[in-house]
Amino acid sequence: MNMDKRSILCMAVLLFFASCSSDIGDRLEGKWQMQQIEADGITLNVDTIFYNFQTSLFMYQIYIPQNDSFSYCYGFKMMETKNQVLLELTNYAVSLNKFLPQTDWGAPARRFIVEELTEKRLVMKDDGKRYTFRRF
Repeated sequence: MNMDKRSILCMAVLLFFASCSSDIGDRLEGKWQMQQIEADGITLNVDTIFYNFQTSLFMYQIYIPQNDSFSYCYGFKMMETKNQVLLELTNYAVSLNKFLPQTDWGAPARRFIVEELTEKRLVMKDDGKRYTFRRF
């Protein structure tokens, strides 16, 4: 199966799962600004990373203050369980080999546990790290 056919099949499957969206999946909609990363008892304040959710689509943005620009990568969001979300970045528009080193992601896909989700606050956990966001 060539890359275009796999991409179309992947999109169809993800759209199907999006139609079965959970309440948490719907409430994730919008732009979230990362505020903190907690790991191994250390808290790092962050304000240049954004996670954007729209239906089954996902975008990871990094603000670069030095030149007032953004680095970004598109991907998909899929709710796997009531509070577990799979985020997967794709090679669309940007090479993952160039984008991933700018992040703390070790692979193009990550499964996050949503620990808290309110109208203004999102807390997700994965790989021993806790990420706190505010709605932007």
